[in-house]
Amino acid sequence: MKDLVAAYISGLCIIHCLITPILLALGGAGLLGHWLEAEWVHYLLIAPILLLVIWSLPAARRQHQQHAPLWLGVAGAGLMLLSLWVPAPLEPWLAISAGILLMAAHLFNRHFLKLHVNAQLTAQAQK
Repeated sequence: MKDLVAAYISGLCIIHCLITPILLALGGAGLLGHWLEAEWVHYLLIAPILLLVIWSLPAARRQHQQHAPLWLGVAGAGLMLLSLWVPAPLEPWLAISAGILLMAAHLFNRHFLKLHVNAQLTAQAQK
């Protein structure tokens, strides 16, 4: 479940990065545009993303023994953090790339956990 929540939050980050420049370019964003552009919104989105990466991926890797989700998550988290300190024109590109990596990490993680559970159930049924 936490992998789905993490994938959705990463998706919200992607949506935020896509919608904010469009709203600001249209000029009619008003208060919503200022809110979406605010630095605290970035921290509000990144905090649960990083917590879920730390909470979910290493423990799951120990279960299913697949390294790809963890490395995708580390790369995505690194890019997400880096996006906070790059020049404004680069920020959305890094954050969108990070969001895609993080979504992939959590969805692969979920897939590998399901395979692991199914393999355990199959092994128990054969005993």
